[in-house]
Amino acid sequence: MIIQSLLDTDLYKFSMMQAVLHQHPAARVEYRFQCRTPNVDLRPLADALRAELAALCALRFQDDELQWLAGLRYIKQDFVEFLRLFHLQERFVDIDEHDGQLVIHIKGPWLHTIPFEVPLLAIVSELYHRTLAPAPDLEEGRHRLSAKIKQLQTLPDAAEF
Repeated sequence: MIIQSLLDTDLYKFSMMQAVLHQHPAARVEYRFQCRTPNVDLRPLADALRAELAALCALRFQDDELQWLAGLRYIKQDFVEFLRLFHLQERFVDIDEHDGQLVIHIKGPWLHTIPFEVPLLAIVSELYHRTLAPAPDLEEGRHRLSAKIKQLQTLPDAAEF
């Protein structure tokens, strides 16, 4: 399981969720992800992505996570209580293929779909790098790191490095 906590997201998503809860609770949205990078085919990730989506949707906020959120000065108690009941629902996400590409289509209540964006993109990235990305060139990485260190050492305050 790649995502292990519903807090594993951008804090801005909680701000948005709270605003939507208070201002636009009935708003519905639709958005989609499609990789546009040439020669990158994410379709082989579809089954693993579906499994990760199911695991993501099984997560619930834990009491200590809700306490942490409640400690943020701009998070209201009614929103924390909403999150106590909240869970992501697979029915709002469709993982399919279109024009030879993997497509993630999200459609549903804005309040319930906001939290999908960051974790789904993180899952796609992690699955891609685990399974489809070429092995990292560690030799090249070390070479670049060494060159950057040498460059930093030429700066006037290089003693700090």
